[in-house]
Amino acid sequence: MLNLMMLNTLGMMSMMGLTKKRMLWMKANKNMMSKSMLLLCMMSLYMVMNELNSMNMNDYGYLRVMNMLNMDYGYDGMGLMFMMLTMYLGVMSMMSNWENMMNKRGTYMMLLMLLVMLMGLNFMCLDLMSFYMFFESTLMPLYLMMGMYGGSNKNKAAYYVLIYTLCSSLFMLLSMMLMYVMYNNVDYVTMNSKMMSMELQSVLLMGLMMGLGVKTPLVPVHTWLPTVHSESPLGGSMLLAGMVLKLAMYGMMRMLLSNMSEMSLLYAPMLYVMGMMTMMYSSLVTLSQTDLKVIMAYSSISHLGVCMLGMFANNLLGIIGSLILCLAHGFVSPALFILMGGVLYDRYHNRVLFYYQGLTQFMPLFAVYLVFFSFSNTGTPLSYNFIGEFLCITGAIISNPTIGIFTALSVLLSACYQMKLTNKLTSGTFSKYLHVTYDLLYRENFILFFLALPTLVLGIVPNFINNILYLSSNALIYSIVI
Repeated sequence: MLNLMMLNTLGMMSMMGLTKKRMLWMKANKNMMSKSMLLLCMMSLYMVMNELNSMNMNDYGYLRVMNMLNMDYGYDGMGLMFMMLTMYLGVMSMMSNWENMMNKRGTYMMLLMLLVMLMGLNFMCLDLMSFYMFFESTLMPLYLMMGMYGGSNKNKAAYYVLIYTLCSSLFMLLSMMLMYVMYNNVDYVTMNSKMMSMELQSVLLMGLMMGLGVKTPLVPVHTWLPTVHSESPLGGSMLLAGMVLKLAMYGMMRMLLSNMSEMSLLYAPMLYVMGMMTMMYSSLVTLSQTDLKVIMAYSSISHLGVCMLGMFANNLLGIIGSLILCLAHGFVSPALFILMGGVLYDRYHNRVLFYYQGLTQFMPLFAVYLVFFSFSNTGTPLSYNFIGEFLCITGAIISNPTIGIFTALSVLLSACYQMKLTNKLTSGTFSKYLHVTYDLLYRENFILFFLALPTLVLGIVPNFINNILYLSSNALIYSIVI
């Protein structure tokens, strides 16, 4: 008996020692993450100051061009805005799973930081091969995050994101290899100064669109995104909706509009039809979905279809609108994923739409944020999404009035599924299947506030960002219609 008591005492002492060591390790890990997030914010402010200082700009419009490991790095206004959004969302995604994932020895946070850094390098590289390398390298942390920390069907989601993106990117790699064989160089400045034949442009455009169209995603190669969104952890969903999908849009603007201008203009009607199909089909499918995260995933597909229509509008309004809508969607979509997949799922562990009703009665702050981001997602005036959608639709109507009218109808469809979701969650009487729970925590309120603030401020005063985008977007115009 005495020996048993001594063993129990020794076991408790060892457990206390391990617990103390674990608490010290977690405290040191939190300090390290805080310093890393502060470093990301300081880097973004440094880049903004360089952008505002035009003396640092070279003849091609790029800032801080440097060569490292035989690869050129730099950024212009377009790349700078996407890098800032990447760092901003990186901080928010780390905070979204701060308490839940600290017990997993920091692996989740390290994967998130790796994904943020790789996406930032993707927007800084100035040649096609390094773009492809960083484009593919983002698969590794995404695959590990979903395979290790995903939902009940995480293996299927991890294989979806790996197989779809990896196989489609091989066509993009073949196009880049063909460019290198033809010109012995694949940097953006050299490619922009070359005149390609129509046949070569046609082959390159088809190869690049096969890789970038899956990542966007366009219908009918969009089926991987709803599954991946529904099974990925909260931070992964935020970065996937906010930034990873924007890599394809950025690649199209960098490679298709400026380097293959003639074929982009020739294939514009076909790309318009693909964008319109993506927008209309995903909006109609969203109306019949019941999973909250799947609804948000199809909503992202619909908005990226509008970005496609604005990007190939062959005018400055459409291209600027596409860039603005990408930035605005990067604030609103992660916030909606926090509300749906973070707050509600954390309280009730259920993502079925019809399970909820009357949340306004005991979660008023949650309801306020949900209404605000829902109206922003539908493109309501005084939100940054409104400016992006308005410019995209205006550019589409100028280029093709028929397609532009169908694009304008997408606003009605987005309002239908978004208001259906908001009305079901917030209105009505208190459901008997729900238990009364607490409202937003301080951490959740902090994240949502700093996602709502740029959406509202840039919707009222957008010229601060728009003036930076105008200069870098002028080089993307490939035909001027007088």
